[in-house]
Amino acid sequence: MVDQEIVIQGLVVLGVLVVAYVSLIRPQIKRITDNDRLLSSLNVGDRVVTGGGLIGKIARFEGARIVEIELSNAMRVQALRSRIEEKFEG
Repeated sequence: MVDQEIVIQGLVVLGVLVVAYVSLIRPQIKRITDNDRLLSSLNVGDRVVTGGGLIGKIARFEGARIVEIELSNAMRVQALRSRIEEKFEG
């Protein structure tokens, strides 16, 4: 009788862990992988959206971490490459 209860409790714990993995951990890993793929595919001239909501065109890369983004003809800003959220298709 006691052995059966231990097995059932173990299955419940295992079920909770599986649900947590599928609903929380796996989607986060996918988001990180997709973001890494996006950041590595960036090129000069791509239109991007930063984490702060700025939309501009990549003017140049300054090393591996910094990107210079042209917001208008006379305005360029520097941003961390990791803060680019998406390519802008609009």
